[in-house]
Amino acid sequence: MQTTDLGETFETHRRYLTAVAYRMLGSHADAEDAVQEAWLRVARATPEVDDLRAWLTRVVSRICLDQLRSRSRRQENPLDLLPEAERSPDESDPVVRAESADRVGYALMLVLEQLTPDERLAYVLHDVFGLSFDEVAPIVDRTTPAARKLASRARDRVRGAALGDPQQAATREQRRAVVDAFLAAAQTGDFVGLLAVLHPDVEFRVDQGADGIRIVRGAESVASSAAAYHRYAAGFDFEIVELATGFAVVAISDGVPESLLLFTSEGDRIVAMETRLIR
Repeated sequence: MQTTDLGETFETHRRYLTAVAYRMLGSHADAEDAVQEAWLRVARATPEVDDLRAWLTRVVSRICLDQLRSRSRRQENPLDLLPEAERSPDESDPVVRAESADRVGYALMLVLEQLTPDERLAYVLHDVFGLSFDEVAPIVDRTTPAARKLASRARDRVRGAALGDPQQAATREQRRAVVDAFLAAAQTGDFVGLLAVLHPDVEFRVDQGADGIRIVRGAESVASSAAAYHRYAAGFDFEIVELATGFAVVAISDGVPESLLLFTSEGDRIVAMETRLIR
């Protein structure tokens, strides 16, 4: 295939490949870099393959898997939304389904962030983009049954399927009830209600961006901070999301996520909280 023809064919698949890479890496900038690296490899290899899209998917996936495995510290932004111009109403296209999920699936991207690289790739390629496990297996250097098992483990974590144990289910319900109670009290400035769900020695780590982390300790101090926040909460929508480790609250302004509030609870009390700025 001529380089010009190859370039034109590659461009027809760029949007799809970028969506695949974004689901792997959680960052549009990193996804675009991965796709560009794939183009450089394609241009050097000038492959003669029957299904270029499938071949490109494998190349991009390997690049993303190498990046995930080499990261010593995650710095992705799972709530980096797609620009309006890149969206399409054609929900029959797997890439469009993935992009639609990006707009509303805050919880999914947060959970994906906690999967191992191989689990994440197997889940994304099979469950989101519809590749067979025979196709996924060589990308993760596993047998087909092993690739199926990777996706199954990831699916359990995404769906919270491990909560089939009655005791785990009860713990989950208790954690959710604590977060619900905290959010209701914080939104109305209910100081007494906040004290009721905070452990006396609770620690609250507040992300202040360029000003660093501020730490607030003790139930009364944390309750005062949370109660004062209700004056600014009117301009936000709040979405409770479930992570592998518990629940969190996403603060959304005009459809754009601004911050994430993570909770650690024991019994019916919150023992630690942490905010993370998203933008």
